[in-house]
Amino acid sequence: MEQVKDYLERYKQANRDDRAKVLTEYQLFLETLNEADRQQARTYMQAALKPRIEETVNELDTLQEKANLVLKGKITYEGQEYLLGDWVTIADYCRIYNFRPSRVQNWINRKVIPSQNVLTIKELNNLKLLKNISYR
Repeated sequence: MEQVKDYLERYKQANRDDRAKVLTEYQLFLETLNEADRQQARTYMQAALKPRIEETVNELDTLQEKANLVLKGKITYEGQEYLLGDWVTIADYCRIYNFRPSRVQNWINRKVIPSQNVLTIKELNNLKLLKNISYR
């Protein structure tokens, strides 16, 4: 059981990248145990990690609520309402669909992206928002 406690401490102290390594080592260690010891180790780990797991789930729930508020938000520009989740900047579009900004700007200029799917906000230094759909 001391080795299980050691793996738990190493896991708690590890950074995100090293946690995967510790977990792999722990799984290999579990394979060396008999069934009864393996079950005892799992029960100990689950009990020890449960508060942190619950805390992480709560944090994720909070983040999801915030994301939903952002996505359901809307802006009004020139009398039209636009849902923020439906429109993205050129930079965001490139990140989502894996294109270079120059290519997307070229599509806008050549009308590959229809003009009704491009919103230029003059007050924000001609910021361009694109309807968040795949054009190619």
